[in-house]
Amino acid sequence: MYIFASIMSFILFLLVTLVLPTFSAQGISKCCLKYPSTKVHRSLLKSYYFQDSSQCDVPAVVFTTFRGKRICADPSKVRTKTSMAYLDGKNCKQTQTTSKQQQEDWSN
Repeated sequence: MYIFASIMSFILFLLVTLVLPTFSAQGISKCCLKYPSTKVHRSLLKSYYFQDSSQCDVPAVVFTTFRGKRICADPSKVRTKTSMAYLDGKNCKQTQTTSKQQQEDWSN
């Protein structure tokens, strides 16, 4: 009985050691594996980033919504590019508005 328990403990340890890296935070779960057909209106998008090609096989742009949902998109699609441009322009306008407000605050 003692030998059986020792063998089972060793097998359990081995399984945990082999399977645990698969579920790590830097693993595949963070990568887009495909491009879903989900379409989200641009006004719901908060930001985007390019998926790290050194860790992930599929090139992708990952959009983040205001609710924190991540949406994978094909970087070669026109819709993806226009959504990125929309966010870039939106962020640029916010930066300019903030700069103008700061200049007005300093001049007063």
